[in-house]
Amino acid sequence: MTGLLQRTVNAVADRLDRRNFLGKAAVVGSAVVAAPLEFGLKPKSAYAAICNCSGSACACGSQCCDGYTEFCCTLTGVNTCPPGTITAGWWKVDGSAHCGGAARYYIDCNTTCGPCPCGPDGICSGACAGYGCGCAGGDCNNRKTGCTRFRYGQCNQHLACVGPIVCRVVSCAAPWTFDPACGTSSRTDEATRFHDRPCLNEPIGSLDYIADVGGAIRVAGWAVANSDFSTAGIRVFLDTGYVHHGVADLPRSDVKAAYPQASANTGYDATIGATAGKHLVCVWGVDRRTGRDRLLGFKELEVKGPFGAVDLIQDVGGGVRVVGWTLANASNAAGSIRVYVDSTLAYHGNTDRPRPDVAAAFPGAPELTGYDVTVGAPPGKRTICVWGVDRSNGSISLLAARDLVVSEPPPQPPPPAPPGP
Repeated sequence: MTGLLQRTVNAVADRLDRRNFLGKAAVVGSAVVAAPLEFGLKPKSAYAAICNCSGSACACGSQCCDGYTEFCCTLTGVNTCPPGTITAGWWKVDGSAHCGGAARYYIDCNTTCGPCPCGPDGICSGACAGYGCGCAGGDCNNRKTGCTRFRYGQCNQHLACVGPIVCRVVSCAAPWTFDPACGTSSRTDEATRFHDRPCLNEPIGSLDYIADVGGAIRVAGWAVANSDFSTAGIRVFLDTGYVHHGVADLPRSDVKAAYPQASANTGYDATIGATAGKHLVCVWGVDRRTGRDRLLGFKELEVKGPFGAVDLIQDVGGGVRVVGWTLANASNAAGSIRVYVDSTLAYHGNTDRPRPDVAAAFPGAPELTGYDVTVGAPPGKRTICVWGVDRSNGSISLLAARDLVVSEPPPQPPPPAPPGP
């Protein structure tokens, strides 16, 4: 039986890289020991002869049984090693379509050993670190976690012993830029070329602040590209319209502390104009390498815009007189008004009359917040609309709308007779 095992291992050794050879040699050996007749006499693979998917009931063709470990972002949503694990080694795929033709790096996150004793192979049990072996999330469609006891060994070499691999991080950036504890000695495993998850290509981040700032909306937060921890783009939608695109490149020391691999500049802070009324604001992060986006947050809020009052709308015969006051919401600054007769703009001008009552009600308001305007209007029933305008950003608010019958203009006195001879 030992001779059969040796011949079988030798036959496959030349066709496998180090990682696959070690794994498959172990599988072949297990098959010969566990199911010698079935493996030796029936035309099936060694893997199928002993497949039990680390004790799960998954079918042998499921991802949980393919021998590889699940990606970290499937477990936590973030493409980084979770707490209680360290980077222990890495390999790469050259010419990856996921990295625009550059190398793509796969970095193992192994458990630390804690109180567990170290085995002769430098691998301890994951039980002491709280990681059991099984399909990630208990789902056969996910690869396993906490099962594979293997170490390439280019990272954290000062640790003589580590536990099983919990998950994998993937990056288009070299591992030693992801974690300085990783060395540059390279390994390659082309079998992982097509391994991927949507979460690897979508940015992470959040919408931390959103508020009406007077005729405008301010949004602030952070975003990081999950594919390589580079700066991410942001897109802001107002209702159904795309209104802003930028880059999250402002300092965010808290994000840097939480994600050491990320840049120190991951924040965004943008102000967009908005008319008065309720709006739905959505902020998306964009991975600029992959083009994939992810909703960082949304909120419905009301933009208040300019405010004020119309104290008088009066027919003056062939015209309309409007009297009132308005303030720009942004900082109680003076505003301007627009007067429409039906759908025609009849007047647009700044407030220019003193209103001490307004100044008393709104401390800090300027003195000239009032208006008293007369505009021409054809006789008949008319709709008069008065709008307040924030001069700083152009936002407007309807102050009053009223139907009014405009009378004929008063008769004009006849012109004086010309002087006699």
